[in-house]
Amino acid sequence: MEPNNRTGTNVSVIQAETSFSGPIPPPYILEGYGKIDSSFPDRILKMAERQEIHRIDIENWAVKGGTALSYVGAIFAFLIALFVTYLGYLIVVSGHETAGTIFAGTGLVGLVSAFIYGTRTRRVERERKMKDNQALIKKQRK
Repeated sequence: MEPNNRTGTNVSVIQAETSFSGPIPPPYILEGYGKIDSSFPDRILKMAERQEIHRIDIENWAVKGGTALSYVGAIFAFLIALFVTYLGYLIVVSGHETAGTIFAGTGLVGLVSAFIYGTRTRRVERERKMKDNQALIKKQRK
């Protein structure tokens, strides 16, 4: 018999780390869960659906709460403006025209400034969120 001159070949298989983004794993992972228990893929999909509904509910409450707070803020700002104007009027009527005018004017300028600053800040925040969302959408489409 002739000696076998073949040398053994070792094969190593290395699997890189796998990751995915989003609540639903890729089909091959769902298939693997299905091999463990046939109900797992359906349960995972239902869990993702419940999570999405929950997230939408939270976003709706945040929007409604923000809207309610802005109305309450506007009402209080109006009441404060009325109060400051009335106090300025009382000061003017009591014989201190300059002090009353300055008091009422300063209060009203402060309220107008706060309103303009708040409006500008909300606009900038909305624009930033819109850009972030657009970037996320572009990333997901790739």
